[in-house]
Amino acid sequence: MKTIVITGCTSGIGHTAAEHLLARGHRVIGGTCEPGAPPAVEQHHLQLADLNSVRTFATELSHIQIDALLLNAGVQAYNVDARTTQGYERTFGINHLAHYLLARLLVPQIADGGAIIFTTSATHDPAEKIGVPTPRHTNTDWLAHPEHDPNLDQKPITAGLRAYTTSKLCNIMTAQTLATQPEAVARNLRIHAYDPGLVAGTGLVRTGPFPLRHLIWPILSLLNPILKGSNTLTNAGQTLANLAEYPIDTGGHIYCSLRKAKLVGMPPSLMAQNPAACEQLWQESAMLSANGATYTSEGRGPSYESHEPRGL
Repeated sequence: MKTIVITGCTSGIGHTAAEHLLARGHRVIGGTCEPGAPPAVEQHHLQLADLNSVRTFATELSHIQIDALLLNAGVQAYNVDARTTQGYERTFGINHLAHYLLARLLVPQIADGGAIIFTTSATHDPAEKIGVPTPRHTNTDWLAHPEHDPNLDQKPITAGLRAYTTSKLCNIMTAQTLATQPEAVARNLRIHAYDPGLVAGTGLVRTGPFPLRHLIWPILSLLNPILKGSNTLTNAGQTLANLAEYPIDTGGHIYCSLRKAKLVGMPPSLMAQNPAACEQLWQESAMLSANGATYTSEGRGPSYESHEPRGL
């Protein structure tokens, strides 16, 4: 029996993955802030829009050895107006920053050979030509505070969708930098950024405009069998569960995409292949996640002295 920690298990891909893992006899611990998780999931409160909640959640798990950490939760908004508790743009704060911090805080609890999986999206890559606004940059000040961005999209829906695709780019860049950290290398941690493809029924567009929810998305669901990169909810969730459970050959690639129910390792977008940009994102995210708190390298309590999160 393995111990799997997952965010975003109250609906969609995470819910399906949790059901598969429970059916296989594993212990599943969910970070949740709303109902909907499979009944057998051990739930701990986790509000990803509040970094203090992320720290509390990590502390509650500090005595547990974790075999796989699935950083799966995500939101998609249609503007960049909402803010996290710390004052950051909400999509960036939840999809990237909270999961960046949680990964770093829980690294000490990951078993040797264990897995850390970020759920990302092919929408991060302009070469995929998916038809959504793609990332322009990974300037964390502009992402956390869109009002500082001199080139912020004027249409709210465009700005919101670009915030989403950029957060998914940040997930990949974080996974790639995490995989190079000495502790991750020494302990042979399996780290992947997983793109489940276009999946209907995840609830991701539940707050979207009426035409998207009731016209476009249902049509896409009907076209699932023929659309490039589309997968069923069952396939997407089962593949996430498989990544948690055992090593899968992705040809040495950290980024992997589910294409017609087959997991394929591949290079991510050109922006994600820039090691200097990945390292800069890593360091700037450390500063943002500290958010004025003081931590020490000696322990888990609120007495740190550096801006680096506990763990790596």
